[in-house]
Amino acid sequence: MAVASADAPAQRGAMTSFASPVQHPFPDAPAAPTAPSLPRLLGGGLVATMGIVVFSIAIGNQVVGSSHALVASQAEAARHLVTATPILVAIGLLHVITAVALARGRDGLRIVAVLVTGLASLAAASSAAMFAAGVDPFSWSGGGQPPTSGVALLVIAAIAYGSAAVAAGSGPAES
Repeated sequence: MAVASADAPAQRGAMTSFASPVQHPFPDAPAAPTAPSLPRLLGGGLVATMGIVVFSIAIGNQVVGSSHALVASQAEAARHLVTATPILVAIGLLHVITAVALARGRDGLRIVAVLVTGLASLAAASSAAMFAAGVDPFSWSGGGQPPTSGVALLVIAAIAYGSAAVAAGSGPAES
């Protein structure tokens, strides 16, 4: 450690390293990536939330379906719940991948994710309209009156997916 001596000249008014203007040591280096814009984060967040809901349903299906305290009349329904679990997990993973593409993807990937999200909005809105008209879009046999309890969920899903597509699809391209 150097100690200032009395015979050393005083450096008053000289610029020190702390007072010098900060310069980037590599001026040609690319700038640090910035955070995505708020609309892109909102769009990705909405789609990720839908994915979390699907994951929750898949976990619930697995827990209820694999329960050993079922009566014989519920065994068939429990088997259907368990067989649907891998499909729901795959759908949840697709939601997460789409959410990441909406929030952080390059423009080409983001446009594809916006298109998929917009199509999901149209599918949910069409399904809600079919339910309201008395047609069950998810029934293979086409028999019976469809339940009306799913209409509200499909309308909410259509609004959420549509909002996500509009939010992530609008805005400037990020470089």
